[in-house]
Amino acid sequence: MNFDKLFELATSYLERNDFGVAHTKRVFDIAKQNFPVKPELQELTFASIILHDIGGSSIKEQYEKGPQIATVILKKLGCPDYFIRQVCEIISTHHEHPENPSEPFRILYDSDKLVMFSPEEYLHYNSGKDFDWNKIVALMYSKQAKQLAKELLAQRRKEQNG
Repeated sequence: MNFDKLFELATSYLERNDFGVAHTKRVFDIAKQNFPVKPELQELTFASIILHDIGGSSIKEQYEKGPQIATVILKKLGCPDYFIRQVCEIISTHHEHPENPSEPFRILYDSDKLVMFSPEEYLHYNSGKDFDWNKIVALMYSKQAKQLAKELLAQRRKEQNG
């Protein structure tokens, strides 16, 4: 699958979100840099990441509109129906926290949480006094993601306190 082409087809939809396509590219890069993805799961994992927020900026919009938009885009790329169903299942539940999710789901979930610790998004989330960063870390599936989140949190706090 040509991920550049998928990004190209998804960009106009992703730009409607709070952080735009830049958020999706950050999540994609975090996943590629931090999580080894089995070759047979790469297309599903990365297509799900690129399309995870395609429905809009609210979770409701993402869950209700995302699968329909993703289906149209993936059909344009000639993807088989079973693959499209798998991607749609992931994007229509990507804010939930199932006990035994698939590997592509876990990688998307952890990467989507890690992006919150990025310089570009941290201040947005940290503006609320009641925001619980430890809860975000605890929700992550992999030990690697939790460790990276703790390191990034320490770095952001250090930058903030000068």
